[in-house]
Amino acid sequence: MNTLKLISIFVAMPVLLIGLVGCDTGVKNGNDIAPNLTAAEGGAVTSNKLKKGVDPDSPTSIRNPSAQPGKPIADPEGEDGPDESEANPDEPLDGKIPKKPNPDGQSQDEVDDDQPVSTASTRDVSSSDNSWPMWGGTPSRNMFSPAKGISLDFDLRKNENVAWSMPLGTQSYGNPVVAGGKVFVGTNNGHEYRPKHKGDRGVLLCFNEKDGTLLWQLTREKLPIGQVQDWPEQGICSSGIVEGDRFWVVTNRCELMCLDTEGFHDGENDGEVQDEVDNEDLDADIVWRLDMIEQLGVFPHNLATSSPLIYKNMVFIVTSNGVDEAHLELPSPDAPSFIGVKKDTGEVIWENNTPGNTVLHGQWSSPAFGMVNGDPQVIFPSGNGWLYSLDPETGEEIWKCDMNPKETVYELGGRGSRNELIATPVFYENSVIVGVGQDPEHGEGTGHFWRIDATKTGDVSGELGEIGEPGTPNPNSGVIWHYGGVDDEAGTVTGKAGESIFRRTMSTAAIDNDLVFIADLSGFVHCLDLKTGKRYWVHDMLSAVWGSPMVADGKVMIGNEDGKLTVFKASKVAADVLAEIDTVNYSSIYSTPCVANGHLFLVDRCRLYCIKVQ
Repeated sequence: MNTLKLISIFVAMPVLLIGLVGCDTGVKNGNDIAPNLTAAEGGAVTSNKLKKGVDPDSPTSIRNPSAQPGKPIADPEGEDGPDESEANPDEPLDGKIPKKPNPDGQSQDEVDDDQPVSTASTRDVSSSDNSWPMWGGTPSRNMFSPAKGISLDFDLRKNENVAWSMPLGTQSYGNPVVAGGKVFVGTNNGHEYRPKHKGDRGVLLCFNEKDGTLLWQLTREKLPIGQVQDWPEQGICSSGIVEGDRFWVVTNRCELMCLDTEGFHDGENDGEVQDEVDNEDLDADIVWRLDMIEQLGVFPHNLATSSPLIYKNMVFIVTSNGVDEAHLELPSPDAPSFIGVKKDTGEVIWENNTPGNTVLHGQWSSPAFGMVNGDPQVIFPSGNGWLYSLDPETGEEIWKCDMNPKETVYELGGRGSRNELIATPVFYENSVIVGVGQDPEHGEGTGHFWRIDATKTGDVSGELGEIGEPGTPNPNSGVIWHYGGVDDEAGTVTGKAGESIFRRTMSTAAIDNDLVFIADLSGFVHCLDLKTGKRYWVHDMLSAVWGSPMVADGKVMIGNEDGKLTVFKASKVAADVLAEIDTVNYSSIYSTPCVANGHLFLVDRCRLYCIKVQ
């Protein structure tokens, strides 16, 4: 095996790794569900919390741009392609997932997973203004809900106070979006709701918010280049955004798409895309499609994942442009990393490739939005470890900030100290709050978490100088506070000299009542003072955390890789755990819960729950 392929095996793993816990999610109304843990398959443990997958070889070619930017082009999907997936024991067969056998060898009743599981068919989950129409609920991306009166009196495994639940694919990393009486979530094709589509696909499912009925499915084939651009079995990981009867999302094929939320149920084929191969009632109605590989020359590393943001007539995303399979160079350094697109037509208004060839690995984050003294800013996190504020109308830079100390150095496979931005930034009171991290395959390195003043212009980094060398203080610094790095010799923060104060993170912050809640990948949940960044408490969840905390009604909710939803009291006094709730079969939680219209929506590795909490 040549050197480049050897390097690739050890370091080429997407930010969205395979889940390692069972997906046998059969549920009977009101019945207790016996534990059904599945051993990790083909994985090695990198620590007591982080699990590791395997990276087989794949092709390294790329298609050249040909179409005109922003022009909707014919939809090539829905055609039969090669089946890239292998048999998965967790996949449903013929729409049914059998329960595990009893100790006496007799099989339990089979559960029809084509139907919603409901203990309250008469409950009305009505649509209202209390929706969650995008990742983070609002353009600021603060993981906060104004909902009150949240009850924790529910049990997922016993199906108590679960209005309904529906199976997803075998791996799900998309966050639920709830608006207009519908619930949208990205997953893979493991459940095969649409029998004509077999094998590995990217899938977006749209359910009826009231009872969980499947309304329609967007199905996208895998990219032919393979895992370097479209990692197997990861599905669609972008969390879309709803406005009126339109839904925008990024697919596994590195497409920004606008869909009709009604699908084909309204009897119309909306938009310029009129040749959808999938055009039945249970298929998605594509309004327009921007192929960022063909039209913009983007080279997504492992997967395109950005969650779109809308301001006025524009939609904004991070393109996911990244390095090649060997992780040695950027195939498309001139391709944009950030774009602004007309939301109605898909026309690209501006492109920004500021990171250029300084991208370290991939770019899997999403933009945030805020008004600074009356002027709009779109905040773009970059794969080079810098945060950029751009003018939403022109894409021109307002300010930038290096989110790593200057002396840090990036090395392949996570061995270095310099990190990229995977978490989504949060805009709050003229400032931006975000932490740095890496592909979780790279391990539990030291991280940094910042609050940056968004009222400044230019380079607002805490230090100036060359990367890899000790920096000098920046007189134009916009750093309000910094939390992280390694503790001093006295162990002032952690009580232990040389201990990491904060570790690499993929989580987005939740802010409420002058408290900041943030998790790191190692499974520690931190509570900080908003004004100073001082630590109030930290809690070890004993399992890796990929998702983000969500605050509602004085409660902090967060899931972990062991399939446990933990609820804390939103207090600075101590880490007061109010509840710990297991998912069915302890299926891993890689997403973030949300509250909408009196219900908690939670996605585990292979199931969507609608839980009555008000």
